[in-house]
Amino acid sequence: MNALTRIPQQQGNWVFDGTQWVCSPCDNQGTPGQPPFCPPPGFPPAGCPPWFSGMNSPPWYPGANAGVSFGTTAPLNPVRGHFWWNGAVLAMFDGAVWVSTVNGQIVSPSPGPGPTPTPTPVAPVIISTTAPGNPVSGMQWWDGSVLRVFDGAQWNIVGPGGAAGPVPTTTRAFSMTNPANLTTGPVNTWNIVPFTQSPSVDTFVGWNATTHQYMPTRAGSYLFFARAYLGGGSAILVGLTKNDGGTGTIGNSTQFIVINENASAVGPVGGWIGGGGISVMNGTTDFVRFWVYSGDAILYGTNFPVLEAYLLP
Repeated sequence: MNALTRIPQQQGNWVFDGTQWVCSPCDNQGTPGQPPFCPPPGFPPAGCPPWFSGMNSPPWYPGANAGVSFGTTAPLNPVRGHFWWNGAVLAMFDGAVWVSTVNGQIVSPSPGPGPTPTPTPVAPVIISTTAPGNPVSGMQWWDGSVLRVFDGAQWNIVGPGGAAGPVPTTTRAFSMTNPANLTTGPVNTWNIVPFTQSPSVDTFVGWNATTHQYMPTRAGSYLFFARAYLGGGSAILVGLTKNDGGTGTIGNSTQFIVINENASAVGPVGGWIGGGGISVMNGTTDFVRFWVYSGDAILYGTNFPVLEAYLLP
C-alpha cells in the first residue's frame, strides 16, 4: 500500500486524508483525529494555492470532475477545467475561453460559457440544365458541362478565363428559334419581338424573358445575326439594337447593330430578311434587343434560328 494512503500527508494547507485532498483552514469543526473538511467545489480559500494534480486534485477545483469532450466544435456550457480535444489540439476551459494545454494560446473557436454559435450555412450546389430560381450569393450551379457561382448579382463561370472552355467562332453563345407565329404589335411600327420560348443556347446566361433582352455576362466582341420571315406590308424591316430605351424610342439616334429593309413600291412584299453585325459588349450592362417593322405585325414561325450571337476570340 502506498504510504500516501496510510497516513495523512500535508502540502502547505492541503492535507490528504487517505482518500482525497482537503484544505485545513476551511472548517474548524472536523471530526476529532481527522483533518478538517473543506466546502464543496469552489474557489480556493485563503492560504490554499490553486493546485491541480489529476485524480487526486483538491476538491475546490471545478475541473476535478469537469470531464473531457471530443469533437470538431467546442462543447456547450463548459465549466472551468473542462478539457476538449478537437482532433489536433487539447484545450482547457479557463472559465472564459479555451486555451491550449501546450502553449496557453486561445483555441478557436472559443464560444465561451454559452451555446456554440450557429455556423453560416454553405450555399448549395444545384445540378440542373436550367439556371436555378432565387439564387443566393455563393450558390453554385452545374449545368452538366459548366460550373458557375452566383456573386449576388449574376452567374459567373468558375475556371480560367471565366468561359465554358474555348469559344471559337463556330460555337454559338446564344441562339433563339421562333417555332410559331408571333404577333409583334401595331402594324407599320417598330415593335420588340415578344419571344415566348426559351433560347436553345445561352452559354453566358444572358437572356431576360421579361424584357426580351440578351445581356451576355462575359465581356468581349460578339458577332450577331438577326433574321426573320415577314408576311408582307408596304415596308418590312428587321433590326437588332444595342442598349435601346424600349418601346417607342426607335429613332435616328438608335444604335443599330443589324438593320435591313425590304420595301416595295408596287404592294405588299414578304419573305426572309436579316443581316449580321459586330459589337463590343461589356459583360455587365450592355444588351441587345430584336425589333421588327411589318405591315401585318406578325413574325412568322420558321423553326430556324432568328437571333444568334457568337463570342469572337
